[in-house]
Amino acid sequence: MKLESRAKNFAEALLNVAEKSGSEKAVKDSLDLVNRTMRISPEFRAFLLSKRISESQKSEAIKAALGDKCHPVVSEFLGLITGENLIKLLTEISKAYNIKFAEAMNYVSVTAHVTSELSDSGEAELKASLESVLGKSTDLKINVDPSLIGGIKLRVGNKFLDASIQNQLENMRLTLLKV
Repeated sequence: MKLESRAKNFAEALLNVAEKSGSEKAVKDSLDLVNRTMRISPEFRAFLLSKRISESQKSEAIKAALGDKCHPVVSEFLGLITGENLIKLLTEISKAYNIKFAEAMNYVSVTAHVTSELSDSGEAELKASLESVLGKSTDLKINVDPSLIGGIKLRVGNKFLDASIQNQLENMRLTLLKV
């Protein structure tokens, strides 16, 4: 079976288990944590790939090391999963789970680049406006970018929307050059 199809099957199974316990977001966050840890820690990757450590020992060690940050479903899953290309498989499982999670929960991740810090009410207003326009619940992250003259840049899922003054000035410049 191809790696991607195995990953999709595992992701679907994880989502089904998570839905039964109402922990879809916690499982998503735990998978993201495991992937970040794999990227930055060669020791963790070696631990996951080790054939000398039993599945139950891996599961217990992951529970002890990551503690409350890793959902029990994910730590048990990591103890059970084996095979070649394990690191690549876990990365693909996380990607597939994030896609299935977004579809199931009608959810989208949004990153907003603004010129200055927003107040709590301004952030809530922006979040409400985005949810209204998109028709989805959003996970809004705000980055302050002082290099922006004004306006906002949004990354909605995989789309980038640029409503900054810099972009508008550049578009006017290009229009004037064509004339």
